[in-house]
Amino acid sequence: MLISVSGSQGSGKSTLIAELATQGYEVVTRKTSRSILTEWGMTLDQVNENNDLTCKFQEEILKRKLEDDRTSYEKAHKVTFTERSFADLWTYALVAMGSNNSYSDWLDSYYHKCMAAQQIYDKVYYLRAGHFKPDHDGVRGSNRHYSRLVDLTMVDYFSQMTQPSRQCVIETPNFDDRIAILKSHNPL
Repeated sequence: MLISVSGSQGSGKSTLIAELATQGYEVVTRKTSRSILTEWGMTLDQVNENNDLTCKFQEEILKRKLEDDRTSYEKAHKVTFTERSFADLWTYALVAMGSNNSYSDWLDSYYHKCMAAQQIYDKVYYLRAGHFKPDHDGVRGSNRHYSRLVDLTMVDYFSQMTQPSRQCVIETPNFDDRIAILKSHNPL
């Protein structure tokens, strides 16, 4: 069973995934965006200064995440959690490229790829944002207004891209309650 923990920056995904790993759950650990930026020797700001490079970056994220998640899905003999869903990837691509009309066809194509990829998850848990301040780490935006914009957009696309029976929105910021919700639905 492959389960995604989804949500905007600073919603607590990494903290939850790390705790699930300590409790014996299988987790997909690669930070796809960060690994690509490291390999390319670039910052996200540098990538986003060039629209073609931004598209290439987004396509590479999609390709690697799909590969990582599929590999985990095929190997999973027990519940496996992964950080982020393809609705997350789509939302960040939309925020980065949505105002540029000359990339409309690329965005439409990317949306359909993300929509198809989202179907590999048996369950997607969406963590609502706004409870924690995102760290300024050079990769994610830490402005609280940007975080709210991403959260509102992402939860909408999460709802569109994920079958209703596979959706669960976690509203509580309480860490123990979040873990309890995940564990009650997905015993080891």
